[in-house]
Amino acid sequence: MTVNEQTIGVVGHRGAAALAPENTLTSFARGIADGADVIELDVHASADGQIVVMHDKAVGRTAVGGRTSGEIADLTWAELQEVELPDGERIPRLSEALDAITTPIQLEVKALAAARPAAEMVRGAGLADRVTLISFQPAVLRTVRETDPDLAVGVVVSRPTPEARTLVDELGAAMFSVEIPHLDRAQVAALQGRGVQVCCWTAVTEDAVRAAVAAGVDLIAADDPAWCRSVLETEPHPPAEARGTR
Repeated sequence: MTVNEQTIGVVGHRGAAALAPENTLTSFARGIADGADVIELDVHASADGQIVVMHDKAVGRTAVGGRTSGEIADLTWAELQEVELPDGERIPRLSEALDAITTPIQLEVKALAAARPAAEMVRGAGLADRVTLISFQPAVLRTVRETDPDLAVGVVVSRPTPEARTLVDELGAAMFSVEIPHLDRAQVAALQGRGVQVCCWTAVTEDAVRAAVAAGVDLIAADDPAWCRSVLETEPHPPAEARGTR
């Protein structure tokens, strides 16, 4: 029996960022078509309060034409629509992404200004049962909690720290997400034993997937979900004690 048949799910990082322009409706559709169990996306707030889907705070890295500079917080929605992304894509609004994505979602809030509106949008859309709002920023997560105590939240870190684990307890977080090089099997199992799902990011090599499997994680984020799933299907199943309690 394979690992993937057991418990490890695949997260489409920014959709299927290796195969389509990241954080676009096309990328999300590709991730779903390629078998991602969860789609991850990132949001900011525009100058006029629109919640828009983009990873960076500025448009320069992903823009290929039209408006090619400026920070999202300083641009209106109309100005953001002047940004041309690869393959003719445009920056989507969060509302469009929520309408289009049929899987569970990891919604990473990149800016404090987007925290409350994003939480309200998830609740208003009736998607609280399949959206986890995640962030590196404690203030963002606390704002989500204040907005709606029943929404699922997730703490994202590069390297686990005592402060991050304390934040998990403070918030009653449903998920803890950590960069693959800093996975520790004992810490993963301890979190899972407290009912916290553990995700890791971002797998781009087979060795990274193997490290995640060895650590016993619940979810692996990858830019190419189909590739990640194919690697998982070749990996031996970790012993039950390595996976903690689900």
